[in-house]
Amino acid sequence: MIKIFKDCKSFSLKLSNIYVFVLIILIISSNFIFSVDNAYSTADSIKPIDSLDINLDYKQTNGIINPFSEINCGPLPNHDVLNAVDLTDEYQDIGISFIRTHDFSGPTDISSIFPDFNADPDLESSYDFTASDQYITSIINAGCNVFYRLGESASADETLCNPPENISKWAEVCKHIAMHYNDGWDNGFFYSITYWEIWNEPDLLGFWNGTAEKYYHLYRKTVETLKAYNSSLKIGGPCTSSLSNADYTTGFLTYISENSLPLDFFSWHQYADSPDQLFVSSSNVRNLLDSYGLTDCENINTEWNINIIFPQRDKDNAKNAAFTTCALTCFQDSGLDYSFRYRGTQDPNWLMRLIGFDLSLFTCKGVYKNPALSYLAHNYLTSDTPIRLKTPVMDASTGITYLAGISEENTDVSIIISNFNADDTMYDLELSNLPWDSSYIEAIYLIDNSHHLEIIEQNTLSSSIYTTTQTLESSSIHFIRLTNSTTIPDEGPNTARIPFILRLRILDPFTKALGILLLILIFG
Repeated sequence: MIKIFKDCKSFSLKLSNIYVFVLIILIISSNFIFSVDNAYSTADSIKPIDSLDINLDYKQTNGIINPFSEINCGPLPNHDVLNAVDLTDEYQDIGISFIRTHDFSGPTDISSIFPDFNADPDLESSYDFTASDQYITSIINAGCNVFYRLGESASADETLCNPPENISKWAEVCKHIAMHYNDGWDNGFFYSITYWEIWNEPDLLGFWNGTAEKYYHLYRKTVETLKAYNSSLKIGGPCTSSLSNADYTTGFLTYISENSLPLDFFSWHQYADSPDQLFVSSSNVRNLLDSYGLTDCENINTEWNINIIFPQRDKDNAKNAAFTTCALTCFQDSGLDYSFRYRGTQDPNWLMRLIGFDLSLFTCKGVYKNPALSYLAHNYLTSDTPIRLKTPVMDASTGITYLAGISEENTDVSIIISNFNADDTMYDLELSNLPWDSSYIEAIYLIDNSHHLEIIEQNTLSSSIYTTTQTLESSSIHFIRLTNSTTIPDEGPNTARIPFILRLRILDPFTKALGILLLILIFG
């Protein structure tokens, strides 16, 4: 997205000042102005609750908690971002384990690795892996797996959005990229990269200027070529940005079924108003795949975040932290296999931040934003206490979710409770059948706009039934650790300050209008 904007040097020439002014006035007059207290509210879809009873039993477990620790980009910064830092340490701290290679803005893209499409795809001299090797190796060195997106990053170069002139050759190039990283071809590596995604968002003109049928052909030729080379590879798509587009849901799956093509995973994207939308979409995709007999096909969301049109402060503040924690919780029961958040690394382009298009977890200097604290708390939960305690299905329909786990050694319990956009809510929590005969420590941490995963209450207790009554404010998270050991998790680091101009709600309708205009300009 940012790369596209940087390349759009004639942006102001594409739309006249009069057109922009008129469209902004139309947007404003069509209720795009939001009140200070209710800007971008999704409360109408929330089932209101006055209080919440959380009843947990230490002896009632329900499998293993899925960490959903996947992300787009990093740990290296994009090559065109100056003075940015390597986020390897930060990624390891928050538990990132799987990285999708989309929007590196050059490295890992087909056009960068195979720059002359007239060249022979069988010759080593036709390839340039210099930049790509650096980025892929950094992922491996961070202890993460690679999810390789075959295709192009967002770009204003329309030729990169066109279907390949020779799809068979393009598929051969993809095969040789896999050979380079998995079989050592062309002074390559043995990284055992399993997941290979074909293209990105072919339903958008900003990524694909061809028809759906042309994409089907690209998928068919590429999956057949890659499977003939190594049948153990997991190949998938269509990486659609819209589940309401039948061409890339039922149409694509019908084509797969009628032609008996492999589909190891179905990938899709969603930038949602609220976490319950992500839950519903994830469940619907699982049901759709099952209805086509694709019960073994993995359900993978390869881009998700809060609505991209929301103001920048709601990307960086505790609202998105609560959104993130609710999403990571409701994913547990949604039929989703992996969820690649967009994104980890930042391009600090000031206009993109003003519009609200900076979706990163960290600043380019490696400073945490509030949503990164959600991943840190979730990592504390899944790493230390991975055995899930039984709860009702968490669909986020009330705006509040909770998730709890215990350690394999029976030394620790973690409970995380998140309020995305419900009213301030009192909850009564009871955890029965604790196995400890001696005293234990209770530590309650808070994430909100004033607390960065900070301990707000710490006590020594001895009852085998743990109880607490707390008030969980809107856009906040409670993380509770009970332990009969001597250590508790560290508090979170300080988070990046949101600039004053991004906190001015009066600018919301104007920045939203500019964001919509830019999306229309790029993606039609």
